[in-house]
Amino acid sequence: MKINAQDQQLTRVRILEAAVDVITIKGFKSATMREIAKQAQVGDATIYNYFPTKEKLLYGYCEYVQQQVMLELKEISDFHEYSVQEQLQQLVETNLRVWLPAREFLQQVFEISFAEPVAGFTNIAETKRLFTAMVVDMLDAAVEAGEIPDQPYRELLPRLFWDYMTGIMAYWLKDTSEGFANTTQVIDRSMELVANILQQGMVGKLLDLASFLFRTHIMSHMDSLKNLYQAPDLAAAKRRFMEGK
Repeated sequence: MKINAQDQQLTRVRILEAAVDVITIKGFKSATMREIAKQAQVGDATIYNYFPTKEKLLYGYCEYVQQQVMLELKEISDFHEYSVQEQLQQLVETNLRVWLPAREFLQQVFEISFAEPVAGFTNIAETKRLFTAMVVDMLDAAVEAGEIPDQPYRELLPRLFWDYMTGIMAYWLKDTSEGFANTTQVIDRSMELVANILQQGMVGKLLDLASFLFRTHIMSHMDSLKNLYQAPDLAAAKRRFMEGK
């Protein structure tokens, strides 16, 4: 019997949620696909049709979180009326809220990603794409509305904000304050800085300054660099091998 797209999506989500439960309890290395399939109430073969490896399950849930975040933000009827600072802050806070039930699972995602950075970078690519797409949309809308000036190196900003979000989550995972009050303060204060950077176009200015300093420094030392890398006259400078001075 052919399964429709809606049933497939429900099964996929059930497997992902089962993976969170099993991996949180047993750990990523100890958890097995069979245990996850049993928890999700699907056949041992069925789980591989959706997720061929545990890594795909691990990072598949990360993608699912971003999809849920996007849906939540879309459901805010007046979200388009928020300032860009408010939108970006809402994005950060919604991420943490959606991740909260799976906070221990997220800790394992971080550990595995940092233990195998090359594989982690590849596996997290779709999650990063979903997140940065939301940031791009917010920045573009703010520029179009004249809320912030057009940003030099605008394509770099979503990636920088992804790094910022990663740092916030890493801090949140270590935060033991009541109600994660310390994380809330970090977000509030840092988002004010982010807003000022966007208003002043500081990222572009800093990159332009770095480029200028690099170019002027290199140009002013071209002669010394040329001399440094010119090959010496080896025949005149070196004595014959093993014939003394």
